[in-house]
Amino acid sequence: MLEQPLDIRGIAMRFLEPEREYRWVAPFRWRGSLDLVACGLDSKKRQRLEQILSLDGSDRGPRLARAACVAARQGRVTLAQKLLEAHVMGCIVPIEIEVRARNVLNDERKRVRTLLNRLREWPAGIWNLQDVPAWIIPAFIYRFRTMVHNNPITILSGGHLLCPGEWEWKIPESSPHPAEVIRRDGMLNPLELL
Repeated sequence: MLEQPLDIRGIAMRFLEPEREYRWVAPFRWRGSLDLVACGLDSKKRQRLEQILSLDGSDRGPRLARAACVAARQGRVTLAQKLLEAHVMGCIVPIEIEVRARNVLNDERKRVRTLLNRLREWPAGIWNLQDVPAWIIPAFIYRFRTMVHNNPITILSGGHLLCPGEWEWKIPESSPHPAEVIRRDGMLNPLELL
């Protein structure tokens, strides 16, 4: 059985090959790749799928696409599938799905806004977000890059739905994506990381 990440890439894999069986894994533990050229979609649909994949964590872009990304990271697979299909196929979604999409985006925006607190950075360059689930970290990184600075940082986060525990995210300079995500063993004093 193949693995698929519990984020928008995994939802895209299900969209492209619905008959194939997959096993969900945490997005930062997945080492596979997604080949959109070999999928057989026409160029417009492939372009929309590429767009939605590029928006994961972003706070700009089409609302349904961004909501699909957030829903996927939260583990709301059915909602994420409906939103992805609507975006790729260019369909209009029912009003109740539109409302759920707005609620998902509003929830993420509020959570990220409260995390951008300088008191969470101690020592310098290390952001302590252990009380935050790992699904919110991609959005935090994007917002951090646009509102704070582009220096390399380390983020200490809480667990993921599929990988409990604490995680350490190493974010290189000017990058919205982690270079590596490793599990933290035990409770370390953040001052020991200096």
